Amino acid sequence: MKKRFTVFFLIISFWTNAQRQKVIFDCDLGDDIDDAFALAMLLTQQDKLEILGITTCYGRTDDRAKVAQKMLYETGQSHIPVALGRNTSSKDARANWYAEQYYWAKDFNKLQPIKQSAADFIIENIKKYPKEVIIISVGPVTNMADVIDKDPNALKMAKKVYAMFGSFYIGYNTSPEINAEWNVKVDIPASQKFVNSGADIVYAGLDVTAMVKLDKAKRDLLLMRQSPITNALSALYVLWGHETPTLFDPVAIGMIIYPELFKTKKVNTYVDDQGFTRMNETKPPNAEIGVWIDSNEFLKRIMQGYMLQNLER
Repeated sequence: MKKRFTVFFLIISFWTNAQRQKVIFDCDLGDDIDDAFALAMLLTQQDKLEILGITTCYGRTDDRAKVAQKMLYETGQSHIPVALGRNTSSKDARANWYAEQYYWAKDFNKLQPIKQSAADFIIENIKKYPKEVIIISVGPVTNMADVIDKDPNALKMAKKVYAMFGSFYIGYNTSPEINAEWNVKVDIPASQKFVNSGADIVYAGLDVTAMVKLDKAKRDLLLMRQSPITNALSALYVLWGHETPTLFDPVAIGMIIYPELFKTKKVNTYVDDQGFTRMNETKPPNAEIGVWIDSNEFLKRIMQGYMLQNLER
């Protein structure tokens, strides 16, 4: 009987793991606060998502990794590897900024990044699981460009890439005038390379992210929840030092796990030399863009994830 139970348990475990979507999370934790909320959301969705690893991009990638690793450690997720992207802090003053959120993990040393670079980690896992891995890109696409430089066909082997990237019909603060969105304009050559990569890309641009605001009532609930993950979010929010966060980055994850809350459109898009994401309606589609979100329901669901989780070490 014991042997039968063990076999049954192994079959169920294998089936459960097989049902989870494999993802790699590429982020620039530490600048805006939405990256932290996106990572926290990802950690609360591990019944649906298998996190193969976290990669950090843009500027001080080592300091970003410390923030990620402290969040992983505090929530009992130390098994998830973190790989550093290429450090671009010498690019300009902004890239070299020691953001206030870095102080939260300044002396953290209980975990270390893996030796493999972010680009090599992404390539290895895409090739290990061809057409099975979704890359979630919520920062400048420097790592994506490095992947393309190393292997021009690698991103095409991803199942999809969901990217918080661009402004197609709506700008910041839901303005009807589009903007050169931050993740695009901060590294225009990388952005141009990314959109022309031939990968299957879904863009969570400002059109579906600019209206997702975390009001004070919801922030107070997270503060009062008093769990490792909500404490981390509250601490990072205070260090961020602004009032109402726009949760741009979690939307890219939401498009994967809650597709019914979104409407998308297939378009041909490109990045111009000023960092604007433009569309060319005379050409065949090369991407899919989000054009509508049920933001109230989306916020309700991610708040449930933050409040009802029990992640701890």
